[in-house]
Amino acid sequence: MRARRVVVGVVVLGVLAAGVVVADRAAASAAEHRVAAEIEARMHVTGTPRVDVGGFPFLTQLATRSIDRTTVHLDAATLGGVEVSDVDLDLHGVSVDTPAVADRLVVTGTLSPVTLTRLAVNSSGLKVELGVEAGTLTASTTLLGVPLVAVLAPRVESGAIRVDVTTVRLGSLDVAVDTLPGALADGLRGLQIPVNGLPDGIALTAVAVVPGGARITAGGRTVSLDDLR
Repeated sequence: MRARRVVVGVVVLGVLAAGVVVADRAAASAAEHRVAAEIEARMHVTGTPRVDVGGFPFLTQLATRSIDRTTVHLDAATLGGVEVSDVDLDLHGVSVDTPAVADRLVVTGTLSPVTLTRLAVNSSGLKVELGVEAGTLTASTTLLGVPLVAVLAPRVESGAIRVDVTTVRLGSLDVAVDTLPGALADGLRGLQIPVNGLPDGIALTAVAVVPGGARITAGGRTVSLDDLR
């Protein structure tokens, strides 16, 4: 009889624990749906946001008014007037108060060649077209009717994407950038791709060339999520 009572007790505890887990996951799922709805209401996005609220137990995090980690994936979004695709947000220590603030936020996304070209042309005034060729970033234009392609190495400096010119091809010949007409040479050397309109506290930290364009990373601390628009 005693053994039976022990078995019953274990079963009851197991059922209660399972119930707690189910309630915890239900609360986390509800939070994910709410975050997705808020993002769709506040931001210009393409597709349905995919949200994952990490950490267990979730209800304990709610009690402490801070969510350990939340990740969001967007097919595409417009951030500060800049079109970005394949966007990932990684948020740590998000308060559940209003306005919500993240202790740390990292954003990654891809700028397409079309977007890169628009930003570069608006900044420099050069008639160039940016693209990706054999894993490198290129700027194409013409000089006296001859196709000119400059191979660029992007980097982040002072919150903007700047480039170093590594190779210049004029037709079938490799030439030094210094041999180009002054305005063109200076324009290529000074070419930058500003990414303006990032939320307060968020700054560009890295850029890498990918098949779809330039993959940028930006991050910051103590970021108000109301600024993500």
